[in-house]
Amino acid sequence: MSIHKKLLLTFLAFSGVLILSITLLVKWSFHSNFREYVTQQNLARMQEASERLADYYRDNGSWSDLQANPRKLRRLLSRPLPPTEPGPSPEASPQPPPMKPRPPMQLFFLLDGDKKPLMGRTPQHLEHTRLVPIQLEGIAVGYIGFNTDHRSFNKMDERFARRQGEQLLYIVLMAIALSVLFAWPVSRFLVQRLDRLGRHIHHLSEGRYDERVKLKGRDELAQLGAHVNHLALILQNTEQSRRKWVADISHELRTPIATLRAQLEAIEDGVHPYNDSTHQRLARQTLRLQQLVEDLYQLSLADVGALQYRMQETAAGPIIEDCVNSFKARFQQAGLALSCEVLAQVKLLADPQRIQQLLSNLLENSLRYTQAPGMTIVRLERHQNYALLTVEDSPPGVAETQLESLFERFYRGESSRNRDTGGAGLGLNLCRAIVEAHQGSIQAQLSALGGLKIIVTLPLEAS
Repeated sequence: MSIHKKLLLTFLAFSGVLILSITLLVKWSFHSNFREYVTQQNLARMQEASERLADYYRDNGSWSDLQANPRKLRRLLSRPLPPTEPGPSPEASPQPPPMKPRPPMQLFFLLDGDKKPLMGRTPQHLEHTRLVPIQLEGIAVGYIGFNTDHRSFNKMDERFARRQGEQLLYIVLMAIALSVLFAWPVSRFLVQRLDRLGRHIHHLSEGRYDERVKLKGRDELAQLGAHVNHLALILQNTEQSRRKWVADISHELRTPIATLRAQLEAIEDGVHPYNDSTHQRLARQTLRLQQLVEDLYQLSLADVGALQYRMQETAAGPIIEDCVNSFKARFQQAGLALSCEVLAQVKLLADPQRIQQLLSNLLENSLRYTQAPGMTIVRLERHQNYALLTVEDSPPGVAETQLESLFERFYRGESSRNRDTGGAGLGLNLCRAIVEAHQGSIQAQLSALGGLKIIVTLPLEAS
């Protein structure tokens, strides 16, 4: 069953239950109030009739003559008619049709002074019946009662109640028709908006991320449409990043492979002899290819959360000093000065190997891009509840507009840099993954030395 039919049936079911409940309550209220109204009318009628019956008993001294003539009791119980206008003579007026004999009195009954039945249908339980005393000089000579065991409506009352029931039925039918007329367009409107959302989500599943759904209003469906549009934007950006990622990886892998192939083909053709220089070029390209594959592997582990971290209480100073000492020989060969300043002894809750890998990537990045003669300074200090690790070097630097992009994958500050001296643009991205795993932050600034300054902020171990 479609959602349109479900919504329509839901509206109709709710409206039907509501209309039925209101109908039953109105019917019960009408009958209850109308019965009370008729009862009050009958009591008022008995109050008036008790005075006439008292006059009758004063004139006759007993009820025997009344018992022999039930029609006279009906006249005494009925209310007097208003005086009529003088009209034509009796000879000229048409004769009224003969009255049909009335059935025995069933609604009212008459009791004597000892509450013994005289006339009418006496109920079984007098104690639950409303009796109006017929008093003569303060003495009850009889009682007139209202028979609640029998139906309390006369024909006119029943006709009125029946007409009210018919009108109530018409009102119910009209309410149902209005409910259908209201439920149909409302359900149609809601289903149309859901259909538009469904079509848009189907387009997303087909890879059409550039389309957007437009739903007017500020209700939940409009908010859902905005969330779906936001999802489409994220998927579009993710797809673009994926395509760029694949293109960059293929490009980065193709360069060292093409270099290796060219060198090997030259050796096979006898163009270049296999000597120490050729061996170093092949080893350098192989090492670069190996480093690229290792970086990709580390980033893939970080993306899926499989990069393992063994957190423990770690003194940051010795790790940084050891790492800097291991790079000093390479910096000297490149004509660069490397210094380390540990201004505070701090303890971190960290993985020592990952901290060493973090600093190694930063130093490797500085070694590749800093021009000789130049210098690199590594500094460790404490700021409130954080440890600040900074690595800054001398020229060349990068444009200030490029600082935020340095941590993106396969990004280089200058497109003119040679791939033989530069890396693949994965080191800083891997550094960011390591820092974020330690609940820290990393950012790039322009260095006072003229190059680049990397600031790593790591939280101290909780004391």
